[in-house]
Amino acid sequence: MALPLSASRKLLRAAAVPVILGAFPALAFTASAGGDLLGATSDATAPSHAHTTATPAQLATAFVRRQQVVAPGGGARAFAPLAASRYARSINTGSLGAVNSAYWSMFEEAADLPTGWTGSVDGCQRGTTSTESRDATLRSLNFVRRLGGLAPVRFSGTLNAHAQSAALMMSANNQLSHFPPSTWRCYTQTGARTASRSNLALAYPDITSGAIVEMYMDDIGSSNHAVGHRRWVLNPFATTMGSGSTGTANALQVVGPTRRGRPNPAYVSWPTRGWFPNTLEPRGRWSLSAGNSRTNFRDARIHVTHAGHSLRVHKFAVENGYGQPTLVWQMPSSLQSSGSYHVKVSNIRHRGSGKRHTTRYTVRFFTPTP
Repeated sequence: MALPLSASRKLLRAAAVPVILGAFPALAFTASAGGDLLGATSDATAPSHAHTTATPAQLATAFVRRQQVVAPGGGARAFAPLAASRYARSINTGSLGAVNSAYWSMFEEAADLPTGWTGSVDGCQRGTTSTESRDATLRSLNFVRRLGGLAPVRFSGTLNAHAQSAALMMSANNQLSHFPPSTWRCYTQTGARTASRSNLALAYPDITSGAIVEMYMDDIGSSNHAVGHRRWVLNPFATTMGSGSTGTANALQVVGPTRRGRPNPAYVSWPTRGWFPNTLEPRGRWSLSAGNSRTNFRDARIHVTHAGHSLRVHKFAVENGYGQPTLVWQMPSSLQSSGSYHVKVSNIRHRGSGKRHTTRYTVRFFTPTP
């Protein structure tokens, strides 16, 4: 019996094993079907030197799928919120039907859509992606944003072209770097500058229009405890981004135009509160971002219950520098992507205030159906 696309992707993701390459920028590989890492090396003090020595052909043979993602650090304007507010046209997560419908119309249809790249590494031809692919990536991006109560972003033709130059460099060199050296194959100043402002990803045997966003939101790997990719995607103040892809690489420029008056909920969690597609459960790496830039999660306490039982979770050290202040924790390996999870985060503080705050929400998993 053939599985629906969403179920097939869920099984593929469950088989992935993270292999870590570096501390900063965050580098993470995932190898499906039990593959071994081929010649990976890293230098935490020189991120541009983090690389693999394997060729794309070797990787495609060894792995069903391998993914690598890198998030930029710093560079965003920090705003104190005007008032906590959700985007007026955000997805109603209190309605199972609304979330399910949005998932299928905005996200699932892009999951396996090829990028339609017209360029070539030979000759360093930047090329472009198909209009259909860019539109699908943008819909997927805005699906996760609207699920969190955030306003949508748009793509800029100029930023797309710049991101395309960065993606070409990553693909041509079979590695990711926010600071690629001028000795890189297909190097351009535009591509290098854009790489420092972008989420970066590699995936073999190919990268697809919707999987780009899913990779950034999962943010797996022990070097991605800060979930920097996810935080940039969920930056409430972002207005414009740019995306460029080859057949195996993506650059998503996330550090760019912002506007202070954008809707800014008090908290944005992932998974989000209310009904949530279990196909997007991020392998137990849950997070809570604050709209107030003065929020301090250092001493925050996390309490999660499921089916009347308290769960033991692992809180990661709080790291700043990626979008909004964010608390990240790992759910237990026994996590089930069904039923309701009640989350309570207490002892939240704001700089300059002695008050302690608490927030509560419930995540209700469901299996999307067409």
